[in-house]
Amino acid sequence: MMGRFIGGEAGHRSFFGGNRGGPRTVGLLVMAGIGVFVMMFNGVPGLITGVAGCLLVYLVTMGTHRGSVLQRWVKRRRWNHRKSSGTDVFVPYTGLAMDEAKNRAGAAGTKNARNRILNAVRSRPDGADGMGWLRSTRRTAGIGWHLPVGEDPYLSVAFSVDGQLRGLASAREQDEALTGFDRLLAGFAPDSMLVSGIETMTRILPPDLALNEWWAQQHMDPAAPAAAVASYEQVLARTGEGAFVQRHYVVVRWNLAAAFKAEAARYGHGRSGWRALMDQEIATVTRELSRAHYRHPAALTARQTVAVILHQQNPSRPIQSVRDVDVTGFGIASRDEWAAHVVESVDPATGEAVAWWHRTAAITAEQMQTGERSQFWLLSLLIGAGAGIRTVSFKNELIPAAEAAVQAGRDLVKDISDQEAKADEGKLADQHTTAGRRAAQIRRADLAPGTGIHGANWVGYVTVTARSREELHRASRRLAETCANQAGIGRLEWMDTFQAAASGTTWPIFRGLAPAKKSIGSKAMDRLAGRAGNEEKVSASR
Repeated sequence: MMGRFIGGEAGHRSFFGGNRGGPRTVGLLVMAGIGVFVMMFNGVPGLITGVAGCLLVYLVTMGTHRGSVLQRWVKRRRWNHRKSSGTDVFVPYTGLAMDEAKNRAGAAGTKNARNRILNAVRSRPDGADGMGWLRSTRRTAGIGWHLPVGEDPYLSVAFSVDGQLRGLASAREQDEALTGFDRLLAGFAPDSMLVSGIETMTRILPPDLALNEWWAQQHMDPAAPAAAVASYEQVLARTGEGAFVQRHYVVVRWNLAAAFKAEAARYGHGRSGWRALMDQEIATVTRELSRAHYRHPAALTARQTVAVILHQQNPSRPIQSVRDVDVTGFGIASRDEWAAHVVESVDPATGEAVAWWHRTAAITAEQMQTGERSQFWLLSLLIGAGAGIRTVSFKNELIPAAEAAVQAGRDLVKDISDQEAKADEGKLADQHTTAGRRAAQIRRADLAPGTGIHGANWVGYVTVTARSREELHRASRRLAETCANQAGIGRLEWMDTFQAAASGTTWPIFRGLAPAKKSIGSKAMDRLAGRAGNEEKVSASR
């Protein structure tokens, strides 16, 4: 069964062609302006200067399978800056760690060396920068409070779920699961709702055969021959080979906007009102997750959330172990290398030193092969990309239908005009434009009044984990091949110059989604709508 079109909506259409707006558009406008200015005084040389400059901008921003020249230059600059500033290393902040850093910095020869040592000691890892807790008490839902640099503040709550389908499921059950997820997103999209985003996250792990081994030790005859013991060990090894288990989570985000604060004021003063309102919101989300056919939804406590984050950094830790968890300790000492986030820690079960290598890639609409897909289009990433450890996360920012329809209409108009312009010139329409036009037509039809469908700004992330750089390289190659050949993802965007921060995009804290830009008309409507609750306050004062 086929579903909706995915792809073709990235960044929306640019006046200068394709979906590349920002750098290319700005560069072309600047070069054209310089050319006109020089031409006013020097004539033809100015024209040549403008044309040459525009051609240079076009070549520098042209996309390739390894990104554009501009993107690669930015990556190198970023990596060199991180190494020179010391932010490629993370040491969890403690009084002892800071004292040791100051002693080492005092013995360093240069100012840059001292800064590198001191900058490595930080209270939060890059992946959870600016995160704290609105509520972190035991046996209650943990409410994360986020103030990341460059982003608007927001709250988040992680829910553990068992998934929508189990074992063999009929076509009817599959359709109901898909419809349930659609309704879950659409139900929180209207402007009147406070939820601003929903993230689905799946953790894929090799099976834990410890219970099988324990059972064998308890029940095996001590007099059994060595060949029989070895045979059973082979059975266990073959049982775990290529197998996996999955842990499913849903993370919900609430922006700390004026509407949220005004509504919270009705429940109590200050942070008390926030927590009371969040209790109502958490209950609503739990109920809606059940209606969407997610089984056993339960909000994680703060300690459970941190336990998941610590496990993702050091998979040797059990994912549900909260015995030694400190809710303020999000990070484990680590370092960044090009294309890897390396965490060196210990195995709690044995006390032996372990090292885990992580690498994260983004899946964006820009890199998707535009086409129609079923609800199982991501199955290959979950079960077909090898038996290694990985996490797959997709974030959805909910956009009301009216706003999403406006942008879909603009994309459709631009694609139609491009096709007609080429037809007037006697040329065949570009295949990407044709596919984009069809996708825009379907999106616009879906968003028609009365359908109950709303828009979404989305991005996906995949983190692969291995024991060594060589294993990590092989896992990355296999993931890229699976994405290209089975999932219709043309290219993964590896976050190779800031892998430590990129790891946080697959933690249960809703990081890594740039908010969609609102149109001028939408901003004007928000202004006219005012702030919720103002009229009631005026009436009460009278």
